[in-house]
Amino acid sequence: MTKSLAPAVIFHLIILAIEFSAGVVTNGYIVALNCIDWGKSRTQTSYNKIITSLAFSRFCLQFLVIGNVLSKVYPNIFDRFETLQPRLVIWMFINQVSLCFASCLSVFYCVKIATFNQSLFSWLKLRLSKLVPWLLLGSMLYCLVTTVAFTLFSYSYWVFSHNSTDCVSTNGTISDNKDNLLEFTFLIHNIGSIFPLIVFIVSSVLLIISLWRHIRKMNLNSDFNPSFRNPSTDAHVHALKSVVSFFIIYNIYYVASTFSIGNLSYFNDELKIMVCTSIAAVYPSVHSIILILGNPKLKLASTKILHSANSCFGEVTS
Repeated sequence: MTKSLAPAVIFHLIILAIEFSAGVVTNGYIVALNCIDWGKSRTQTSYNKIITSLAFSRFCLQFLVIGNVLSKVYPNIFDRFETLQPRLVIWMFINQVSLCFASCLSVFYCVKIATFNQSLFSWLKLRLSKLVPWLLLGSMLYCLVTTVAFTLFSYSYWVFSHNSTDCVSTNGTISDNKDNLLEFTFLIHNIGSIFPLIVFIVSSVLLIISLWRHIRKMNLNSDFNPSFRNPSTDAHVHALKSVVSFFIIYNIYYVASTFSIGNLSYFNDELKIMVCTSIAAVYPSVHSIILILGNPKLKLASTKILHSANSCFGEVTS
């Protein structure tokens, strides 16, 4: 039997439910539409491979929100090591995969759009379509290694601590084991995420610099020749805004998801952890909406679906 929930917890659960629904719908839509197109044409572009993989990882990540909900409703069951450790293992793997795929998308944008004269960029542009599957596979293997390492070390620590409880009370031991497991999760999460984070930041900054230089050059041409107006200026400005927004929400998600683990002594307030969890849960749906609005095919299909839904709703209510 569960204890009564505080109003703040109830409000937090409502927010998580809304974020869960939005994430499942948006990411499921991207995966379903791209898989249908792949089934029809038997081919997929490099970009579609990346966003489909990214959307699928985020789709799976949304279901871990249910674990957060259950841990609030049934803390005595879902905060035990036997249930907490497998949940953290699954979360770490899917979260790491999502971060790595997002880094792959940033690298794809950078190589495809950025205009640098270095030979490395020219080489990557020519081989990008062949490198994308290897990038995705390498990301999966990298995340698998970090997750397996976390699983082995955390289980070994639990066995060691379980066999060293002679002079410690059972409740104190359970609490200490949970805190130590969360601290270990925080450590491995940071170590495993630092590489995709660096790749994402470097590629995003390079792309932002390239777009900013290109837009400034086009604006200078317009100033010197008022009759000259490059139609691609607006497209580049839109691309710059999209990249900057991606950069901001990615880093916000990384910080929020890290602190949502709730293991730090100076960050162990329940309200702060709930705020971080809510912020972290926004990212998978918000960025997917940005991807849909920035992709003509996805945007057109979503418009048709909404139009059909409005028509059906109008017929039912009339």
